[in-house]
Amino acid sequence: MELTDLQTAILVCVYLFGVFSCKFATQFFEVSHAARVVERTIYRCLLLCAKIHEDAAFLQEIKYKHLKEAGFDKKQIRDFMDVDKQIMNSWKESIVQTILTHSPKVFSFVLKFTNWKEAMHQLNEMREEE
Repeated sequence: MELTDLQTAILVCVYLFGVFSCKFATQFFEVSHAARVVERTIYRCLLLCAKIHEDAAFLQEIKYKHLKEAGFDKKQIRDFMDVDKQIMNSWKESIVQTILTHSPKVFSFVLKFTNWKEAMHQLNEMREEE
């Protein structure tokens, strides 16, 4: 069977189209998979941060109970509470900024938060999807 120049050109074009399509599809699936891995990693990091925050709040309550039992007055306990609240707020914002700073920039579309409240909102949405 003889191929004409037109048939040869068509075969070459179909072959090249197949090669480029395969390469594109492979890269698309690799990026999609990597984005999913980043998303799951962010989810686990946010879960960990939420648990640490919950545990810290529990420990603070125990601390305030012991302070009250030790005879500290309400103003002193309130001063401890204010300091602890400032420390926790600073910690929460620091955690969010660290996640945002150290996450791959190409996957920034996964990070739909800029502060603690938005991060916890995203965590809740991710929990519902799970």
